[in-house]
Amino acid sequence: MDRVDQQVGQNIRILAQVITEICQHHTLEEASEGVVTDNQLKILKILKHHSDFAVGEIGRLLRISSAAASKNIERLVQLEMVSRQRLADDRRRFHLELLPSGIELLDRYDQISSAKLQNLMNHFETAEKEVLLDLLRRVIRFTLADEKDAELVCLQCAGRCGEDCVLDESQGSCHAPKEVDDHVQPS
Repeated sequence: MDRVDQQVGQNIRILAQVITEICQHHTLEEASEGVVTDNQLKILKILKHHSDFAVGEIGRLLRISSAAASKNIERLVQLEMVSRQRLADDRRRFHLELLPSGIELLDRYDQISSAKLQNLMNHFETAEKEVLLDLLRRVIRFTLADEKDAELVCLQCAGRCGEDCVLDESQGSCHAPKEVDDHVQPS
């Protein structure tokens, strides 16, 4: 691997860390006033579009134990962001419903994220953004070429990317129902 390849790889790793460990963490801290964890936010995002899950299934998606998933769900129930009811036909599964305070947290998180993204995008010209978008799509596609584990990303997105979804192209199909947007036509 040559020097430029190493530098690109290192900068991709740094960008991933900056986004996940710094930007998203600070956004969540601001949106929830430190009350909700990263995994709890992921659960809320999933529940925005899907409600019937076995605890073990949520644990598998988040790559945590069933016990940890159960504790996260219990915390969201205590915070009155989620309601939980066992399904009569399968005692291992729950109907988890996102409550108004959970929806409000997700809305605050999205507003803060959007404002941060807009501040970032203001530093680039349209042509630069188009080049960056193309390069990012290619990096994502090539990164996922040998990986088939984008289910959590798809469940949290629930089709908001529409026809522009790079995961849809590389994975073959989205795991979540597509939302119908005024400007995005369903495929």
